[in-house]
Parts: sequence; structure tokens; C-alpha cells
Amino acid sequence: MNSSNTMKINPRLLEDLKARNPELEIWWDSHPSFYRIFLAQLKEKGAEEKDLIILRKWMSHNEGGFFFFDGVTTNPPLVWKLLNSYPQVVERVKELGATFYTASSENHAWFDFYWMVGKIGSDKFLSNFYRRGRQFGFVCAQVDPRHSKNTERMLFEALKLSRINPNMMIKIPATKSGLLVIEELTSLGVSTNATSCFCVPQVVEVARAVQRGFEKGRVRGVDYSGWRSVITMMIGRWEASPELEEEAKRKNIVLEEEDLRWFGVLMAHKATEEVKKLKSPTKVLVCSTRKGPGGGYLHLEEIAKLPVVITMNPEAIEWGVTFLREERVRAPFEAPTSVLQKLAEVNFAQKSLVADGFSMDEIEDSGAQKHNLQEFSEAMTKIEKFFS
Repeated sequence: MNSSNTMKINPRLLEDLKARNPELEIWWDSHPSFYRIFLAQLKEKGAEEKDLIILRKWMSHNEGGFFFFDGVTTNPPLVWKLLNSYPQVVERVKELGATFYTASSENHAWFDFYWMVGKIGSDKFLSNFYRRGRQFGFVCAQVDPRHSKNTERMLFEALKLSRINPNMMIKIPATKSGLLVIEELTSLGVSTNATSCFCVPQVVEVARAVQRGFEKGRVRGVDYSGWRSVITMMIGRWEASPELEEEAKRKNIVLEEEDLRWFGVLMAHKATEEVKKLKSPTKVLVCSTRKGPGGGYLHLEEIAKLPVVITMNPEAIEWGVTFLREERVRAPFEAPTSVLQKLAEVNFAQKSLVADGFSMDEIEDSGAQKHNLQEFSEAMTKIEKFFS
């Protein structure tokens, strides 16, 4: 291959991040079956075979070892993308799910097909789950986001999805109704991932719900030895909040790309502090990271210094093995004074960084929450039509 067509990547950059911080976890943000497609795409872009060999080992047991990825997150848009990219998976799902498609249940059969998609993914990580003491190797499946305000419906779907495999982690939207579901599932020992969550006050509300559920579970005598809880922070989506942009514009404050990236980093930093302060048995999971400013990847470079989970989609993995600045990774965690001064003048930013800055009603009414739930709901509608 001509050197001009070679894509320069360095998998060691991400491996070193994990080696440097034992409390850092990196999860794959897509269905496990999509990983093969991702590697094929890198090969088409000119990635060298020696680097692809390393990346292939990240989701396989190498000489009895562990996966590089510590878990997997998925969501309806990612499942929809898989169904349109991987006909072999579709055929297998239809084969496994055909039993459920009967005249008496055809209105609900699509969810059983969706259930099978989750099983195929979690099967891939099940042996890793056991090898690592049932604390890693979780694979997420999300309840129908179209019912984000229906406690009973979400609870029913969550319990159904939780029976796929012991390493299933159920994604529940961090709405007011979702908090009730997370609390109840936690009290039953069902692993959860609070999704559609963005800022520090929302993380705190979820952490409190997990804490309440955990205490109930202890009274019930629930075995938590194979259980985990994480709280997703979609920092890139909150950085793009229309409310933030509008207030900054109204106050003649120019928020540059670096300011926004640091805003996301600071939210992750404050959220981990608040969860630790609460002593809630959960962990912050950061997703929706963005590259930049310039040719860097500030989100990953700074957040990787925290005791968090970072979930990375194919695009983010590509950025991580391409743009990561090692000198930035080694530098102490310290936000620039100029950024802090700008953010201090924006009320939306300040309320996003403190435990009780926003109410749950305000968060549910935010542009980010509405847009995210709409995007996820539209994807789930497509999945239902596809399997119906």
C-alpha cells in the first residue's frame, strides 16, 4: 500500500491511559457485533495490519487474558445502525426470535427480537464477565425511550431485558419516572445505567436513587456480588445546549471550542466528587465526548485522569488512537483560569456544576433532554417497524 494512503494510528495511546489510571474503565459504545465492521472501516482507510492486530485483541480473549474493553453501552440508534449494517446478525435474530412471533403476540413480538439483539451482544462478553469476578463485562440494553414517563412500562421491560444474561445492564432514562425505576431495580439487584443524563445535578439525583434502592436491597437480603450501577453523562450534548448558547450570546460572551470542552470536563470532575461525597454505590460513565480543540482530544485527555468509565464509539476510538496528546495526558488536572472566569459569568454553566443547580423538571424541559429522547424514540420506532 502506498504510504500516502496509510492511516497512522497508535493503539498504545489508549492502552497507556488505562495502565496509568487503574480506576479508569474504557467501554465500547456500540453493539459488540459492530466491532468487526469498525475494524474493516479502519482497514479501508489504510490502517496498518500490525495496528489492526492489536485492535482485534481488544475484544477477544488473548491467551486466557481479559478484553481491553471493560463493558459495552448501546442505545436504539446504535442498534438500528447495526441492523442496517450486519445482515448476518439480522438473520440470526430472526432465527432465534421466530418462536415468539405468533398470532396471539405479534403486537409485542418486535420487542422479543430486540431482546435477542441484546442477547447476541451480551453473549460475547459473558465469559469475560465471569473471568473478571462479575464486575466487568457488562453489556447494556435500553428500555423503550418512548415510555420515558411510564414507570410501570419501563419496569416491566427492564425486568424482561435483565433476564437475557447475568451480565446485562439495563439503561433507564434519567427522568423523574426513570429515577423511580432505577431505585426499584437497584433494590432487586438489577444492574442499571442511567442514560439521557447530562449535568451534575441530574447525576446527583440518580446517585441518590441508587443509594435508596441499595439500602432497600440490603434489607431484602439481595446479593450484590454480581451487580453494578453507572450513571451516564452525555457531556457533548449538554455542551451544545441551546440554553447555554443563548445565554452566552445574550451576555456577549464568546464560548470558544476550548471553553466548551473544559465545561464538559469540569462537569465530569464535579460529578465524580459529588458521587463520592454521597457514598452512593455507583460510578460516573462519560459518553458523547468530542474531539478538539484543534487537533487534540481534550475530553479524553483530561477525563481519563478521573475514576470514571469512558465509553467510546468507533469515531471516538479513532480519535483516541490518532489525536491523543501525550503531553496533555501527563499534565496535572487544572482548568485554565480564563475558562473558569468565562463559565462563572454564565448562569446555565454554574447551575450545571453544582449538586442542586437544576430541578428535574428543568432538566426534563431542557433542549438536550428533549432532543435526545426524541432521537432515541425515533430509532426505536424504526426498530419496531423493522421487526414487525
